[in-house]
Amino acid sequence: MNTKHVFRASTLICCFLFLGNPFFAQEIQRPLNYWRNPDGLLQEQAVLLFEQAHTILEKYPPSAVACEERKLALFSLDALLHDVRLDNTKALKDYVERRFLHVLEKLNNEEPNENEMRVHKLFNHGFIVRTPSVTIGFDIFRGGQPQNPFVSDSVIQSIVSRCDILFVSHEHGDHADQSVAQIFCDQGKMVITPPGLWENMSSNIKHLRKENTITEKIDIPTKNIALTVRVFPGHQDSVTNNVYAVTTPEGITAMHTGDQYNAADMQWITRVSDEVKVDVFLVHCWMPEIEKTVDGINPGLIIIGHENEMNHGVANREPYWLTFRRFANVSVPYIVMAWGESFTFTKSQNRP
Repeated sequence: MNTKHVFRASTLICCFLFLGNPFFAQEIQRPLNYWRNPDGLLQEQAVLLFEQAHTILEKYPPSAVACEERKLALFSLDALLHDVRLDNTKALKDYVERRFLHVLEKLNNEEPNENEMRVHKLFNHGFIVRTPSVTIGFDIFRGGQPQNPFVSDSVIQSIVSRCDILFVSHEHGDHADQSVAQIFCDQGKMVITPPGLWENMSSNIKHLRKENTITEKIDIPTKNIALTVRVFPGHQDSVTNNVYAVTTPEGITAMHTGDQYNAADMQWITRVSDEVKVDVFLVHCWMPEIEKTVDGINPGLIIIGHENEMNHGVANREPYWLTFRRFANVSVPYIVMAWGESFTFTKSQNRP
């Protein structure tokens, strides 16, 4: 190919990349005023603020000592997510899906090292924890409504394909997402739930629960490994809420609280450390008696979830700024993360 043809071909490629790229297309088409279009202004403002928050959070990643820049990005998300005018907008839905895609990219391209557990935070109180041997989902929820979820079928199917097992804490729809559980079952993977949830849906669903703590070995046949699973008899008020402590073949234990909220259960919560050494404690941000709870569990690290649940009213969309206030006096390092962020716990550094 001569120089003239090379120049023409490269020019066509550049034009295609420029015009075909949604970012550049939006730059060309963006209006310079929004007179008589308040909804358009709010949407555009939300898109820009979501993107700017992401940029700042990437620059200042999760840490046990959050810098002021990081806090400002999280508090900006609080302000956006408490504006009910944005609840059903494309801006919000696109943002949540992009956060899931951010996790998927890490699952596809990053492997934890020996003695590491990488924790990925999804929407609401959903997490994926990963060690070199296994990838575990807790309360994975697509957000939105069942008929109009925030996360598309293709994205959630890809995320499930990277997981080996799903644990569901209780029956509430912002934790027990039947569409997600069905994908796990369709892929031949086990789903662990309390009794009474999806009883006849699939043979891949295993129900665990007793009045006292139980310990089970759960096989992952495709990996030729087994998990040690302790199920603590928790409750959200009167609703059965399994609290799982899952120990991987590497000997790293993650505990997930679901929506634990029952004063009587403090009897066993204050004795958890006598039964299991919890490395990573995945706790919801409004856990009652948090200092007493942390002292009883004695984890190596706390990672907090459940902020800004968009199916709740404004007063119950727990903001990040309130999480910092609630956990200010806990005795263990804690991490406040936005959706789509990740943090790596290293056992050798944090637990003897």
